[in-house]
Amino acid sequence: MRLLLIEDEKMIGLPLKKALERHLYAVDYCMDGKDGYDEACLNNYDCIILDINLPGMNGMEIAQTLRQNSIMTPILMLSARTEQEDILEGFENGADDYLRKPFHFQELLYRINSLVKRSSRLKAEIMQVDGVELNTGMKKVYKNNAEIKLNAKEYGIIEYLMRNKGRIVSQEELLEHVWDREIDSFTQTIRTNIKTLRQKVDPDKLIIKTIKGSGYLIDEN
Repeated sequence: MRLLLIEDEKMIGLPLKKALERHLYAVDYCMDGKDGYDEACLNNYDCIILDINLPGMNGMEIAQTLRQNSIMTPILMLSARTEQEDILEGFENGADDYLRKPFHFQELLYRINSLVKRSSRLKAEIMQVDGVELNTGMKKVYKNNAEIKLNAKEYGIIEYLMRNKGRIVSQEELLEHVWDREIDSFTQTIRTNIKTLRQKVDPDKLIIKTIKGSGYLIDEN
């Protein structure tokens, strides 16, 4: 899953980005509100983690303008403001959830997972197809009850494909949701990771199907 983190305090933002990446998220990070807004409009994120007090454009303005432009990406608003009026203002401007600073990282993870799951086409915490089971809460994949060790990108690919089971997902869409903005879209990185993913969970190519000229598909059972 791909996240956008908009936080102007580098001492908070950089460690948070690294911690989220350790939990297999692809994270784009902006310190300026206007830059963050532009990224949110340009890219297709699974969740936006949004501070309120930002240079260039504050978090309330970002959330409100995104919603006015029909961008419905889930927004988790972060703020040191604790007044009830501030919290209500955040929701009124389009936030889906609100977390007070300082916060526990584990709580942040739960809230992100909840927002992504709520907005996903497939709501189940445990997803299964042909002997392969994916636990989105634990970020683990099992085949025939044995855990399969995947790297972050392999996990991101299979999670996204399983969340969109029954629908063809293009390489461009996988790039948008599994990689951050540093990826070179002309590389063979998708094919390389699909190949290693198949070697681990689908050597007979029965689960992850290549639709020539279109992308990849995990069929409904």
